[in-house]
Amino acid sequence: MRHAPVKSGKSKGKVEKFHQVVDAYLKEAKAKKVKTLEELNRLWMIFLDEYYHKKPHEGISEYYSSIGACVPAGGITPEQEWNRDTRALKYLDAKLVGEAFMHHENRKVNKGACISFRGNQYETKASLIGFTVEIAYDPASPEIITVRYPGIEPFQAAPLKIGEYCDQKLALPASMLTVEPETSRFLDALEKKHEESARKRADAISFGAYRKEVSADV
Repeated sequence: MRHAPVKSGKSKGKVEKFHQVVDAYLKEAKAKKVKTLEELNRLWMIFLDEYYHKKPHEGISEYYSSIGACVPAGGITPEQEWNRDTRALKYLDAKLVGEAFMHHENRKVNKGACISFRGNQYETKASLIGFTVEIAYDPASPEIITVRYPGIEPFQAAPLKIGEYCDQKLALPASMLTVEPETSRFLDALEKKHEESARKRADAISFGAYRKEVSADV
């Protein structure tokens, strides 16, 4: 509508007519002194269902008259025209509909396997270095783009994040890290050996006392 010529009814007549309907509703809402957005939307749905959809539509009557069909004296309402069509509704896949509104551009993959988009670098695949790929993105959410190239499954690319500085302390493998032991196996072994020695001494004392008792009886 913004790009249509002035007074171009064929290009924007329907939109302008609907705007007149909206303006009529807003006047009524102002007279009712509506205070909240929720109330404004609720009354708008009532306005559509009980007035707009049930009011005879001149455009519908004009169409049927142009093809020689009989038009009722009271006209035809949008609701009647809608209900006249007995064909079942077909619902498109949401992903397919979203794809129809995606924006598409071409980008060349540099030697770092990255592409530039809106001042950011996006990482792709090393196999695409030097090739021109197609990107698809949602203008409302341009931080995530879909990369496409013949023979490769489309994939999403996110902005490449580079830190302010590199950490010069290299991470060591887990096998090389110093792990603090949970206990001293050496002391555990000594403690176990000490318990065995104490038990042997106790057995020796008991056996020695038993020998003395036997000698006294003899």
